Amino acid sequence: MPISSLPKFSAVILLLCGSAAGAESTASGTFNLRLTVPVICAVSHQSAISAAGAGYRLGELREYCNAPGGYALVVNYAPGSMKGAVVAVGEERVVLDGSGRAVIGRTAGPRIRDREIFAEPGAAGFDTDRLEFNLEA
Repeated sequence: MPISSLPKFSAVILLLCGSAAGAESTASGTFNLRLTVPVICAVSHQSAISAAGAGYRLGELREYCNAPGGYALVVNYAPGSMKGAVVAVGEERVVLDGSGRAVIGRTAGPRIRDREIFAEPGAAGFDTDRLEFNLEA
């Protein structure tokens, strides 16, 4: 490097050093993030029918519900049928009154679980061929 260009080079270095040493910056701010998670409740049935005592095992229900306030497990059937029949899912049992709808149980928060279904006929036997299980948040 020639000597005549040395002062310019030194001046540039001094300017860079001086501005870096003298510049002190602070930054502050806020960042807001909001997410909405949809409530999804679903139930699926894995059929495996077999005799069990006075009734029948009907397989397993898989319950999935992320509702923070919980959900109810409901069984729907043909109105006027199944009067006196017992439907049990896991440890929860309900005696059907023939109305076509019954709440089997309630869960206080979100949950994923598998439970066995059991049904015992009423006085008229199983006088419908459909039981429909739903989760209501």
